[in-house]
Amino acid sequence: MSWSWRLKVIVFYTIISVVMTSFFVLFCIPVQFIGAPYSWRYKMSEIFSYIFIYLIWVICGIKFETEGVDKLPQDAKPYIALANHQSFWENFFMQLIIPKHSWVVKQELLDIPIFGRCLKTVRPIAVDRSNSRSVVQIIKEGERKIDDGISIIMFPESTRVSVDKTVSFKVSAAKLALNAKVPIALIAHNAGLVWPKGFWFKQQGTVKVKVIEVMLPEEFANQDARELTLYIQNTINLEKNKLAELGV
Repeated sequence: MSWSWRLKVIVFYTIISVVMTSFFVLFCIPVQFIGAPYSWRYKMSEIFSYIFIYLIWVICGIKFETEGVDKLPQDAKPYIALANHQSFWENFFMQLIIPKHSWVVKQELLDIPIFGRCLKTVRPIAVDRSNSRSVVQIIKEGERKIDDGISIIMFPESTRVSVDKTVSFKVSAAKLALNAKVPIALIAHNAGLVWPKGFWFKQQGTVKVKVIEVMLPEEFANQDARELTLYIQNTINLEKNKLAELGV
């Protein structure tokens, strides 16, 4: 890794740290103090995500191109978006293409200084992966958010996975979709090629994101959770492998 590339990464993280700290002081603390409505909280996180993706593009040359975004539901009704998880990049990018939504995240993310406090303002579904009742929590809280008109984003792998590896998907997403009777959007990307698990970006390039399909509730109503999960797993993995071969 060249020194010029390292310098770009350092500059990016320096700027984004200043932006995040400013958000925390100017917005996150006040909205928690006054009990601002969810729409305000969400708008703040949305603005930060746009800033993050813009800066990583301008400073580090990590761009993106999308395919099939027009397939996503356009009627403002909530749905569940499922994608493979390779990087921290997609956590921010999803906010650019998915309308008002909530995330299912690891509980430990809330313990990260500043970032965790900011994340708490949008009330994600934070689960302890070691707790056997985490699926029950996801379904219960997920249905409540869907009833409030909020879509859900989940990474069924439950952790970041290297581009060249595959793991079994968790059944919680399928169970939530079956219970809530909402559409499922299947999404694949190759962000791990430019930003694998860890602090440093690997290279600059263009992340490719594809909305594969949107499954309507009536299309999977007669499937059980494991059968539906296997279909989701095979569909996303097939497409993510194709995107990995295309490179950046």
